[in-house]
Amino acid sequence: MRCRPLVIAHRGFSGKYPENTLRSIREALKLPVDGVEVDVRRSLDGVLVLMHDEAVDRTTNGRGLVGRLSWAELRSLDAGSWRGEEFAGEPVPRLDEVLSEVAGRAMLHVEVKELGIESQVLRTVRECGTQESVVIASFFEESIRVVKTLEPASPLTLIAGPREASRWGGARPLVYRAIASGASCLALHYSLVTTELATYAKRRNVALMAWTVNSPNDGKRLAEQRVDALATDHPDEMLRALEPSR
Repeated sequence: MRCRPLVIAHRGFSGKYPENTLRSIREALKLPVDGVEVDVRRSLDGVLVLMHDEAVDRTTNGRGLVGRLSWAELRSLDAGSWRGEEFAGEPVPRLDEVLSEVAGRAMLHVEVKELGIESQVLRTVRECGTQESVVIASFFEESIRVVKTLEPASPLTLIAGPREASRWGGARPLVYRAIASGASCLALHYSLVTTELATYAKRRNVALMAWTVNSPNDGKRLAEQRVDALATDHPDEMLRALEPSR
């Protein structure tokens, strides 16, 4: 019987390594994490790549929008130096490369960062034979609905934060937004999670994930509130913090 929430490495082991890179993912997989989360966008010429931001400026030595750069241009960028010179030359990876890396080792949580790429994401997952180890997640309810229609058996997570909670009148209505969109899990910013909300979600068969939890004390509090999973930039520290007392 599990005595702690699932620990999901947010953008890989992004607390110490350059986010959304194979290095970050490989380092996360050296730990007993339950899953790895990545962000996916599409290049100008239709290649699915890992990138959180709409533009490459923050995490590479390039400039411009992901969707206006070709795969060749994206692949030529240095996605590691911003995190430290020891990571110089780390490339922007494709989704299929990451699926192959993670397959059979942990669940891969693929966040769809833009509308319209859902069918391509699913096709890539199928081509890699990793349907049973992938969760599709998104802030976009429309994306969740599209995936539910195209791949009814796919595990789905609706993501929401303070902005969405404000829009819909609090965190509780987001449980119903998740259900209505076809998601079986709701990923909330950790500041929105309460014991009451966790109980409310469980009674409606909606799993609850908290993001992005980087304080061990917050992790312990959320574990006591019976959240199902934690996404963290520091999976090593969170795993230690959640070890059962001997």
